[in-house]
Amino acid sequence: MEWERRSSMGHIISAKAYANNEVAFVAWSLDDTIEGCLGFEITRIYHDTGEEVGLATWVPFTGQKNPKWLPQTTSVWPVQKLMWRDLTVRKRRGSVDLRPVDVKVKYRIRPLVPAAGGLEPVIVHKPANPYKGKAIPLAYADQPFETNEVMITSKHGDIRSTFTNGILSAQWLTHALEQGGEKVTAEVVAAHIQDQGDKIRTYLTGDVLAMLKELLDRAGAEPGAHVRLSLYELSDKELKETLVANKKSVRLILSNTGLEGTPPEWDFTNKIFRAELHKTPGFEIHDRMFNNARIGHNKFAVLVGADGTPRAVLTGSTNWTPNGLCAQTNNAVIIESQEIAKVYSDYWDALLKDTNGFQIPQPPKFKTTNVQNPKLRAVNANPAEEITLSDGTKILHWFAPNTRNVTKKPVVPPDLADVFARMANANDVILFAVFLPSRSGKTSVIEQALTVAQNRPRVLVYGAVSDPTAMPNYIAPTRAPNGGANPSPKAPSPATYDQGNVHIVRAAALTNKDVVGNFEHELLKTGHAIIHDKIVVVDPLSANGFVVFGSHNLGFKASYENDENMLIILNNPTLIQAYAVHVLDLYDHYRYRAVLQDLQTERKKATDGFLSLDSKWLDTWVKTGKGRLAKYFAG
Repeated sequence: MEWERRSSMGHIISAKAYANNEVAFVAWSLDDTIEGCLGFEITRIYHDTGEEVGLATWVPFTGQKNPKWLPQTTSVWPVQKLMWRDLTVRKRRGSVDLRPVDVKVKYRIRPLVPAAGGLEPVIVHKPANPYKGKAIPLAYADQPFETNEVMITSKHGDIRSTFTNGILSAQWLTHALEQGGEKVTAEVVAAHIQDQGDKIRTYLTGDVLAMLKELLDRAGAEPGAHVRLSLYELSDKELKETLVANKKSVRLILSNTGLEGTPPEWDFTNKIFRAELHKTPGFEIHDRMFNNARIGHNKFAVLVGADGTPRAVLTGSTNWTPNGLCAQTNNAVIIESQEIAKVYSDYWDALLKDTNGFQIPQPPKFKTTNVQNPKLRAVNANPAEEITLSDGTKILHWFAPNTRNVTKKPVVPPDLADVFARMANANDVILFAVFLPSRSGKTSVIEQALTVAQNRPRVLVYGAVSDPTAMPNYIAPTRAPNGGANPSPKAPSPATYDQGNVHIVRAAALTNKDVVGNFEHELLKTGHAIIHDKIVVVDPLSANGFVVFGSHNLGFKASYENDENMLIILNNPTLIQAYAVHVLDLYDHYRYRAVLQDLQTERKKATDGFLSLDSKWLDTWVKTGKGRLAKYFAG
């Protein structure tokens, strides 16, 4: 074949796939650039059936248009990257139907060039959706390269992990609402995600909603069993109804939410369901009301059997609210382990004892001076003990607050000291996805990642943050000159941070100001948070790799002032890689949008949003540092 005569050109030399229960991630590496390459065709292949599915793409070549945002396959509009997210491995973009879970797939990757004599032409077997512009015939430049097989699953031994689909700044959501005759607004989306059974709500929550309800259902099915819950926010009707339906087996510690409403009052988000649960006969609820700058930020549940033995733990970052389920990126896990369940059960007992010493605000919206007592803080400060699960997974647990001082000091708290020390030993990659650990990332995992990258240039750092103020290059408002009442106009804070081996983006959406190509206006959020995960992944391909997650915002304030739980997980490669896929999904999604936002702020011309008609795009991936992350994951 012709590719034998092109042997001096680049070839794919490695490719690997990774997955969680929602997304698969594929990366491949070349030994050199490929002259004339217009991208790569990617095909998903199912292990059990041999079925082949060409991955969907929506972005056409320059000179073409996709005004109705209809998908083609990568055989028509190829991938112009060396890594790719398979977003439709579970969720279809044209419907709410789910593809199978717990299945094995692999991926076939082939480079494409303009069609020419002697080259095998690309044949589009499936009728393509209509688009505008002249078709570009393509041909294969080389033989196919197949990845390893991966399981699309939430199961990782004794741990199951799930992730929400709560990215609202997505073209599919805009078009789904438009097809129903609605505009993409915060009010419209809020109505959908509060409606039990709504297709958009179901799509956005993914498998997380079922996981949040699981321990309650299990306890309700076993006479004498119960669930110990510690929650920060509770405003989702379906979850509240699940609590009530299982009231005989629920023991709930419910903390307060923030100062909101008009006029502002404490516990604005929880107040309605709190009152309802107090009026529900036989329902056990304990009010952990700080009503000040401290928060009871936990979101965990412990299943306790009828014999009194703790059996399983639910934890993660997901608040029990419509936004937590549907309008934020979040994670939830269930760990089947009596030992780790007992640790959480003991922590729940300690929280309850601490709560019993609190001042009770009357009425509940009033402020208090409640803080966690010294005994609770001292117990939480004890060094984490490593627990080994039956599948070999190693877990270290931390609870907060865990400092002597009740307000943030410059001293590194013990839980973050543990995390920072482990991050300092990174050899290859640090990934993170966080909400708002601190202003400008100081005294948090963001600052530690920057420090590691500066000291060890070979370590790649990729991160995604939610709040603009968390960016290392955040621009704070200037004070008013001469003590005037109005501050000087604030320059827009950067949405990207790129310094050497460090790349951080913040959540952004395509707006009317910077929409390019055939993209349309998007919605960024319906509440405060967008990325609500609290995740750090280090060296996910190494035997020493680990993942950190829980409710902890991964900054000093959380350790000093909040009720929090945090887990460090080792020796479970597929779980660690599942979290890596989630972070990479967030980073890659928001990267393009963040770059456009910065270009618009700087009044610079943006790219046209279409695929390139030459192979210069590939040179930057092969010949510069842009391709380092893909090369790492390609193995």
